[in-house]
Amino acid sequence: MEDIQFHSEAITTCLNHYPLQSLNTFHVPAFAAHYIRLNSLKDIEDFCTTVNVSQTNLYILGGGSNTLFVSNFSGYLLHVQLLGIEVIRETSHKVLVKAAAGVLWHDLVLFCIEKGYGGIENLSLIPGTVGAAPVQNIGAYGVELNQVLDTIEAIELSTGQKVIFTSSECGFGYRTSFFKTKWRHRYLITSITLALHKEKKFSIEYEAIQTMIAKMEINQLSFKAISDAIIAIRKQKLPDPDILGNAGSFFQNPFISVGHYRWLKQQYPSVVAFRTPDEYSEQVKISAAWLIEAAGLKGLRKGNAGVYTLHALILVNCGGASGKDIINLATEIIQKVKTQFNITLIPEVNIVGEGDAIK
Repeated sequence: MEDIQFHSEAITTCLNHYPLQSLNTFHVPAFAAHYIRLNSLKDIEDFCTTVNVSQTNLYILGGGSNTLFVSNFSGYLLHVQLLGIEVIRETSHKVLVKAAAGVLWHDLVLFCIEKGYGGIENLSLIPGTVGAAPVQNIGAYGVELNQVLDTIEAIELSTGQKVIFTSSECGFGYRTSFFKTKWRHRYLITSITLALHKEKKFSIEYEAIQTMIAKMEINQLSFKAISDAIIAIRKQKLPDPDILGNAGSFFQNPFISVGHYRWLKQQYPSVVAFRTPDEYSEQVKISAAWLIEAAGLKGLRKGNAGVYTLHALILVNCGGASGKDIINLATEIIQKVKTQFNITLIPEVNIVGEGDAIK
């Protein structure tokens, strides 16, 4: 590919053979053939009018916290840096908050908590950017993004046209959306709007939250108190990616049939299962961390890639690991869990390069 010259002053050129090690939280080495930082809507317009998207290999990068590069990326890597948070509408009980795609998700959570807006405090300290949040339909401790999402603004990359989607149009499911599946690389999310509340309604059904609230001696519940508890829980369980490269939970918690769960419970009485939403009422969600640990893989290390000693769902770069090293470890985990429990683990992390999938 030839160098591309863009029209706006903010993005005058496409940077070739660009290093990505500092742009992914696994800190694995990789290069993008063409790297473009998108600081404004004008930058996106320039890209859409300059590059033939239908004939281009694209990857849209936010905070790099849910991406594993297993090889160099041969196409155009679009790094979204759009910033800004604003309150669109506010009443005595409800509020609409709009945030640009490049805002760090946790910064948005802290903004809302400071303003007294509730609904996303359970999603505190989730890494990544606002624009990546709906792609994955992020969730934690009984709350998922789609429960509070009002609308998404995006650009259709093939036309440069702005499109607005309501939450119900985005095909949200457990850690997925149309942006991750059939709309992948078709739209670039530029902002989201959340419908939040000011009422003293809290989601603290998870035992871990209740335990931490008691441990922290929190007597008066508030959005900030719950956020503080969630932050404390996550810091206990998750390694700092600046110290030990990781992307948080590597695998999704799998759903299995009720019959399969009953068999599993008979064989392994300690199996950990979670409450499921109504749409999954005929299935049971199993802890992937429990499956990995029960298979004897917690703390496993293969070269410079390992399973975190404090949380089996976290794969880590112990220093010097490549993306292939981590994929080889993930493949071994999948095979052993499948053999022992007849359950297939599915990666939650986006795997980029060499077919974009675990073989």
